Amino acid sequence: MSNITIAKPQVEIDDALKELVAQQTEECTIVHCRYFTDEPAGVRIWPSTFLVEDRGRRCKLIKNFNISIMPQWTYHIIENEFIRFTLVFEALGRECLFFHLLEDIPQPFGFYTKKVLKNSSGVYTVEVFCS
Repeated sequence: MSNITIAKPQVEIDDALKELVAQQTEECTIVHCRYFTDEPAGVRIWPSTFLVEDRGRRCKLIKNFNISIMPQWTYHIIENEFIRFTLVFEALGRECLFFHLLEDIPQPFGFYTKKVLKNSSGVYTVEVFCS
């Protein structure tokens, strides 16, 4: 097998595109999750995972990183006794003061978090638990 080198071209990103990305980032909520476990585990997230605001409004899951969407599984090597993954949701409402993550599924072991206070950045790091 021959060695192949892939060149990384320099790309200039248009200012309008940068602004669009910045606007879209402001219109979502990013949740970095840590799931503590001492055993290798397969994890997945159901599309019925939401951020539930203090007033009951549910923010939909938009994108997942480092975790599969059901029915697929992601298998992790445990580092420092936890698994990390990131979830991107619709933006929290302006009136929201706090929220929690809820994986609303028809079986046991859905992910959830304790109450999380809303901040101005829209980026959070949380510990998730299984019900």
